[in-house]
Amino acid sequence: MKLELLPTDMSKLADSLPSHLDNDMILIVGVCDSIFDGRIKSTLDKGDRTLILKKDGSILLHNATGTRPVQWQKARAGKINFTYNIENSTLIMESYRPKTDESFFITFYEVWFAAFLQIKERLSKGSQTFGDEKDFVDQLVLHPELIESNLKIIEREKEIAFGFIDLYCQDSNGTFTVIEVKKQAATLTDAYQLHRYIEFFQKKGEAVRGILVANHIPKKVIAYLKTHNLEHVSIPWQEIFPTLKRPTNTVRTKQLDDFLS
Repeated sequence: MKLELLPTDMSKLADSLPSHLDNDMILIVGVCDSIFDGRIKSTLDKGDRTLILKKDGSILLHNATGTRPVQWQKARAGKINFTYNIENSTLIMESYRPKTDESFFITFYEVWFAAFLQIKERLSKGSQTFGDEKDFVDQLVLHPELIESNLKIIEREKEIAFGFIDLYCQDSNGTFTVIEVKKQAATLTDAYQLHRYIEFFQKKGEAVRGILVANHIPKKVIAYLKTHNLEHVSIPWQEIFPTLKRPTNTVRTKQLDDFLS
């Protein structure tokens, strides 16, 4: 791995960045605001943030806290450009995704740190990571019978106007079936999202079923699903992933403070 600092002077930084976009990971820390304009509209007021650009074109904008980016763009979505606005002394990143007519603008007013890293992918045949929502969907693709007998997976991550359908299937009667998958307990938001997907097809005159799959489905969510003729299947994900042996003999017990916190 190689790490090299880039100039924090935004005019010089705008000139330096293009040569690193396709080959390196770029880190920029400073004060910025942003606009994401596409199928969803999202704006962020001026704040202290970290921008990570990966060599595959992934864009991740992070706040000072939290594990997830507050705004992002998928890999290879579109060309990334940096320009320096001499009128107000700002550095502007712009990305445009033609497929969905999405634009992503990030404007830096101050840059405190900038660097690029040359990182090689090191894949190990012995490494294994599983247990997130993607892996849950992977297991369902391999074993659709966990949801329903004779269910046929037609497409994964099917894109429609309202987002991406986790699993687009066909049941034993030939009826197309939309499946929304959640690893944890389902929420009313998840049920509403599934309802929107079904409405999309119904407005086109297509008959489809909707199934919400989750680790646990609360009564209020079940009630919403029944009201809108939607179905549900509860699949405890812990039962379909193997248990790992922890390399420690430490006794793991919860204290009262753990529950109170």
